[in-house]
Amino acid sequence: MFMEKVTVGKGQVLHRKGEEVRALEIVLSGALVMTDGDEVEVRLGSGTVAGAVYLPGEKYTFDYVASEDSTLMTLPYLAAEDVVEAVASTPSIAPVMAAASMALTERMLSALAATEEAATELCKEIKYNYNDYQFLCVKLQTAPTRFAFVEGLTVFEPSGLGLGWEAEVCRAFCEHDAALREKFYALDVNFCLETVMRASETGRRVRQELEAATEFISQTRAATSSFVTAFYDVKSRVDAETRGGSEETPVISNALDVILAFSGVRSEVAETFRKDLKQYAETEDRRAKSDEMRHLRMSLAEGFYKIYEAAFFKSMETSHIPAEVRMFFLFGFMDEGLAGAANTETLYRAAVSWEENPEGRILPVYDWLTRIYRGTAIPSKNEFDNDWSEYLREEVRTASITQQKADELLNDRRAMVQFEIQNMFKSANRITNGRMASFVPVFTAQDVVRPLDKCFAGPDQVQAALDKVTEIDFGCFYRPVLTEFPDLKITHFVYNTEIKPYLILMPNFGSRGLMWQEIEGVKRTTPAHMVLSIFHSEDLEETIIRMCAQFRWEMCRRLQGVRYTDITELSLTSEYMKYLQFYKKNANLSSEMKERVKVALQKARNDYKGVFVAEYEKYIQNEAVGLPRLNKVAREILFRYCTLSKKFRKALASNPQFQPLMARWRVTQEAKAHSLDLLVRKVRRMKPEEELPKEIAEEVTFLKL
Repeated sequence: MFMEKVTVGKGQVLHRKGEEVRALEIVLSGALVMTDGDEVEVRLGSGTVAGAVYLPGEKYTFDYVASEDSTLMTLPYLAAEDVVEAVASTPSIAPVMAAASMALTERMLSALAATEEAATELCKEIKYNYNDYQFLCVKLQTAPTRFAFVEGLTVFEPSGLGLGWEAEVCRAFCEHDAALREKFYALDVNFCLETVMRASETGRRVRQELEAATEFISQTRAATSSFVTAFYDVKSRVDAETRGGSEETPVISNALDVILAFSGVRSEVAETFRKDLKQYAETEDRRAKSDEMRHLRMSLAEGFYKIYEAAFFKSMETSHIPAEVRMFFLFGFMDEGLAGAANTETLYRAAVSWEENPEGRILPVYDWLTRIYRGTAIPSKNEFDNDWSEYLREEVRTASITQQKADELLNDRRAMVQFEIQNMFKSANRITNGRMASFVPVFTAQDVVRPLDKCFAGPDQVQAALDKVTEIDFGCFYRPVLTEFPDLKITHFVYNTEIKPYLILMPNFGSRGLMWQEIEGVKRTTPAHMVLSIFHSEDLEETIIRMCAQFRWEMCRRLQGVRYTDITELSLTSEYMKYLQFYKKNANLSSEMKERVKVALQKARNDYKGVFVAEYEKYIQNEAVGLPRLNKVAREILFRYCTLSKKFRKALASNPQFQPLMARWRVTQEAKAHSLDLLVRKVRRMKPEEELPKEIAEEVTFLKL
């Protein structure tokens, strides 16, 4: 018989459910695991003959995965007698094979007992919940829905295989393994052969019963999914009424069941996610770089967003959202075990006491999606810088959809939400977390590196950090707008208007925030979109400063267009890029300062924007309070385009480093004020009875700042 030695790495799938059985594998070292990804997980250790519990040509009914780096001896499996030949041809390891075969059968018997118990308990739980459902409906004064399958559900009947003489024989073999190896298996290879064949025959029967039990569980869950959804809906409503009258934090249990039931996702999506989450929870190194873990993390993320999307649309159709689902929307919470008891309590309190930002500009991603769904906001741009309408045009251009379909989708708010989830939410959630390679969107205690209450970045906290920046850089979110007043014979008037950004909070524990886009679509008078982790491990104020710096740079690029580097048209970006490109020849920089600029460029990998962001941070945190951290050239550019507010200018009035900058700035501002004053006088002469146009009044207010 032809035999081949092969090696498999940890996590490698050897056989998948549904594949045809064509080979036997003797485990020489390492171990495999037979699993359905949920209820069943049986170890195949050294000496085990994998595949012997099947007949050749049958289909694998479980996955076989390497649980560690393993070496296998593989041989063809075309007839039942091939098992005999496999043992007879390897007499040196036959005793190990005999012992391992009985050990495998015993572990399969244990798995069968656990799975049959799970099936029995599932039936009992459904029956109990169905009775409870009737009672809860009475409490809510609503008529319960009848579920015929649940009413007719009979309790699962165990096979009894684990209690028979065969199981007892198997256990006896395992109990006396050491003596058998010494005094029985060693006597004759045929004793080993008989043991392997007996174990294989019993193992086939156990496997068949395992299949039946797991299939029963799967089918029962699928058939009762509508009832489970109804039950948890009613239960959460009663729980909400109960919780509303108590100041004590309730014990959160079965959160995943509540979330899945509320979402109403297809049973196969729910079950796959359950299995993935269970495996993830049981994994010691969740950030491992193995193919198995990468696949698991990808599968979890895919399931998470499917559930989030389904739950979101369900929430748009109901006025009742369970607390567990609210925690899911806000924080990515899905399982109280993964989150930890203390964190779960904190998340619950944060969810039920959530207060919206008064201006509606700082909001969690759930509320942002709600705005899109209701038509009060538009989706963010995708990775190709295309907004919703541009994306549809591109789809038509590439023949992905027809023009008719694009016209239908243009105002389809459901499609807009799906676009936002796929293009902004998924990417921003991963990026703001900071660990992009190992990111899983489910909230876990493992990700929490600081107490939650110390790093909560809710609307109030973010607003306070943002106010600190605008208190210093008052013009950060002001931008020039061109308009005209034909009735006043004014054809060209530029005024500054403040357009505050949207700051969208991502449901993760992360370390990053970033400016996602500086405007919506092509209109320069639309708000920016910024994204930030709702639990922020880094200094929140510093992160907000960097986000404002990113906005400053990108907004200037947007306003200047292709001329953002053209020094003949003075702007923040053109002057900064000139300063960084030609710093070696700048007579205003000392040798020491030139060396610092060189180091800064190296640190930013010659990214001029990166250098600007770092120096803007120093400008806001240090320079504004009189602590010099910048060179003369950088300070001058920043003061010119990011002028300090009146309060900070006054405090620095005697500072020799700022005095000449302020003097030049005052000359410029006085000239602007004079021109505007003349314009205001002209308008008042022409229309003495009317108020100033809103745009002119805004510019008067801006100059007073």
